[in-house]
This record gives sequence, C-alpha cells and structure tokens, in this order.
Amino acid sequence: MPVNFISQFSEHAAARWPERTALIAGSQQLTFAALHQQVLACSLLLSQRGLKAGERVVLASPKQLELVVMILAVARLGAVVVPVHAQLKPTQLAHVLQDCQASMLMTNQHRLAQLTALQLPLPDVQLLMTEQLPQAINDLLVVLSGANPGQLPAVDLTIATPAIPALVASDVAAIMYTSGSTGLPKGVVLSQQNLMLGTLSVCQYLQLTNDDVLLALLPFSFDYGFNQLLTALYCGASLVLLEYLLPQDVVKAVVQHQVTGLAAVPPLWSALARANWGEQGGSSLRFITNSGGSMPQPLLTTLQQIFPYAKPYLMYGLTEAFRSSYLDPSMLRAKPGSIGKAIPFADLLVLRPDGSECAVDEPGELVHRGPLVSLGYWNDQKRTNERFRPDPVQPAAVINKALAVWSGDEVRRDADGYLYYLGRLDEMLKCSGFRISPAEVEQLVYQCAPQLYDVAAIGVPFGDADSAVLLLYCCDAPVDEKALLALLRQQLPHYMCPKALLKLAELPKTANGKLDRKSLRLTYKDFFNENA
Repeated sequence: MPVNFISQFSEHAAARWPERTALIAGSQQLTFAALHQQVLACSLLLSQRGLKAGERVVLASPKQLELVVMILAVARLGAVVVPVHAQLKPTQLAHVLQDCQASMLMTNQHRLAQLTALQLPLPDVQLLMTEQLPQAINDLLVVLSGANPGQLPAVDLTIATPAIPALVASDVAAIMYTSGSTGLPKGVVLSQQNLMLGTLSVCQYLQLTNDDVLLALLPFSFDYGFNQLLTALYCGASLVLLEYLLPQDVVKAVVQHQVTGLAAVPPLWSALARANWGEQGGSSLRFITNSGGSMPQPLLTTLQQIFPYAKPYLMYGLTEAFRSSYLDPSMLRAKPGSIGKAIPFADLLVLRPDGSECAVDEPGELVHRGPLVSLGYWNDQKRTNERFRPDPVQPAAVINKALAVWSGDEVRRDADGYLYYLGRLDEMLKCSGFRISPAEVEQLVYQCAPQLYDVAAIGVPFGDADSAVLLLYCCDAPVDEKALLALLRQQLPHYMCPKALLKLAELPKTANGKLDRKSLRLTYKDFFNENA
C-alpha cells in the first residue's frame, strides 16, 4: 500500500514484516504485527475517550514500549503528537500543556504529583497514566477477541477501530518544544509532509534496511531522536529503546543486540569514546551519526579507531527544518570539519543580511528552503515572522510564496559546494571589537589538546574590552594550562586567545544532550571581576 503519512507506518510495517522484532525495551519485545495490534487497540481507547483529529496529546513519559504505541495511536487518529522530555521541569510542562491547549496528557504518577503541586491553571486535560496503559490496552484486546486474560489475541481489530481520517500534507502532525536552560520552551509545528519526507530522506542517505538494528539513546522530544523512531518503522529496522544512564550501558546494549546504527550528539559521543568497548565491542556497527553540534576532529579520529567498520555520518539540522545537511563518509578526509551538502528534499542558501547570496568562503547565514521547512512556531506569529520568511528564490510574481527558514547559524560554502559551520549568530563573541566564533576557538583547542574531552569558549566581560574568552574544559588527566595557553597564543590572534582556562568536572547540557552555553554564560559572567 502507498505510505504517505505517519498514521500508516505501523500498518505498513505489520504487512511487510509481521514477525520481525520492531521494538526492544529491556526484557520486553514487540513484533511489528503485535505493535500494530496494540496501536489499533490504543487508538480505539483514545477514540472512546473522545480524541479528535487535530487535537494535541502531550506525551511526558519515559522511553518505553507504551510511549511508542501512544505516538502511533495518536498519529493514526490524525491528532497531534507533542512529545516532551521526561525530565522537563514541572513549570515547563505546565507551559506546554497551556500553550498547545492539550486535550490529553500521558504521564506517570510521579510527574503528575509534581505538576499538581504547582497549583497552576491548566487546560482541562484527560489523563492517561503510563502505569495503567498496558493493562488498559490488554483488557480492550481481551474484550474484543474473547481471549483468556493474559493471552495476546491474534485478531483483526481494523473493523472495531476507527478508520484513519483523511489527511493532507500540510496538516499538523507534531509539535516539538525546544529545550533551553532559561525561558519557556517554544513549539515548532511539523506537518505531515515534514515528517514523511524527513523519514524518506534519512532512510535514503543512511541506506537503512530491515536488517538494521538501531539503538535509541536520544529522547523522542528531540527531532533527531523522533526521526530515528520513524525511519526504523518505515524501513522495518528493529529499534532498541534505552534510557541513557552510563556509557557502559550503551556498550552492553550494542553488544547484546548487535546494533548496526548509533546516533548521538557530541557530548554523548565524548562520553562513549571513553567507555570500555573491548576488542570487538562495536564491531556490529555499520554506521554512526552525529548532529546537535560540531564533532571535534580528535573525537572523530578516536571513534573511527573504536568503530573501524562503522561509517561516520556528520549531520547538521535545526528543528525548524527537521534536517538540513550531511557529509558523505567518503568525503571525511577531503573535507575535514564540513557539515556536507543538503540532504534529499532540502535546498540550502548562504545569505548576507541584505538577502544576497554570499561568495565562495564568505560567512553568511544558512537559509533552508524546500518541503522540509516546518510550519512555524505554535501560537507565536511574531517569532514565526522573524525566522520564517517568503522563499527568496521563488519569482516575485508568485503570490503565495513558500516559506524558508533563516537558521540563525553562520556558515560558509567552499568552491566545491561543501558547507562549514561557524557558530550561532546570537552566540558570537565580541572581543576588542572583533566578532569571534566560539566553535572556531574550540576546534583549535581540541587540535592542540586532544586529551580534553569537553570544552566551551564563552565571552565574559573584561575591563575596558567588550569581553574576553574564558575557556572551560573537562579532562581526566592533569593539564599544563600555561603550556596550553602558550600554544594557543601561537595559533590564534590575540583577541581570540583565551584569557583564562577553568577546569570543570562536567559541562552543563540541555535536555537533548547539547552543550548549555546559556547556563555557562550566566554562571561565569563575573569570573574576571571576581578573579582580577
């Protein structure tokens, strides 16, 4: 059958690979046939509770089988999936519920107690408790099939369950609330087309098949992690759900399940590179992927040594456009540090502030155009108008222009068309009147001191200058800071060189595992005044 929407994914997979393992969570497993049966039962349960197409369902649950079932059941009814990180602060969760005017909330007793303790005004939401959902689904299956309690009935539920509503490509499918250390999360609205084409694109360039086994370390509230779920379902790959705790837990899961694909962000890769993989620990891996930040070259080299059979895919993306670029593994040596070229279904521009296209190697803002561009920010037209603007490539005569998204990231494009990430425009440092990319400083630090496994360059007010660079770093061994500073002074102009180094046990991360620069700037804003 043709598959055009994520509402069809479980049925598609059950028809093609009924007995193949779809999901693994600890000692629990579901085949694609069993998964689809649970999705049908859950969609009936939601329908009986009055859920309608277009209504929002907030999913605040740990990564478990029931979460996947709920995602697919909500999608099957044409309702809107709103996954949030299980560790989101209660005030942030309350904001999400209020902001999207949720009809339902799936959560556990612990999170519910935290939420109700706030005594904040919340929309009238129906509650689905994760502790009760498995039994509720099984009870419904028993009633429909007449099976004995405890048995999983093999029945066709399509007659009893509601039909998939008619959908169009522009219908809202999901809202991804971006994480941050300060302020309230903002919701990025993803269409059916965004999710479908994003799935097809990643399946294509990663060459995913039903022989793959993927390890889900990232939260489904992160578009990177959510896409991993969708691609596994679409291609018939098995997905192992793991709530990341310790690096050795990942090693154990990779070996136990013979994982072929592993996706992570740089801080997580840094931790995994220091784990004990043994001689053959990662031999099953066919590929690894990185997004959510630049991969330092020394870290990439280490990972290639640990996983000699795995192709590294270095990717770049923003939630507002799902995914934007990737570097083909065959070009790693020829184009070190590059984020590659546009993925299928994406077109990337590098523009000046006046909207004209940058010359070769000229820094400019990355602008993403094409069908992967999201619908904007939920309930925030002002911010949507700031970031989402009429496609600059379409002819002026076109009345209803498609939208492109201005990423807020500074990049350059070389003569061969390969892109290089320079940093966030709103995170550029200004030192002695010069604009500095923290990513550029950090990359050089990694080259000069590969023993450092996590670094962050931040701008801190200093004397009469705008600011000076403070370099925060993590390392297991002692570091000769004077020698490192001397080496950096040889490699960097004076205004880019760190004024001081500070060793930390760890650097703060956002809920998605990215470096939390906002938190660092707030914590160390008075560093030079206090250490004069």
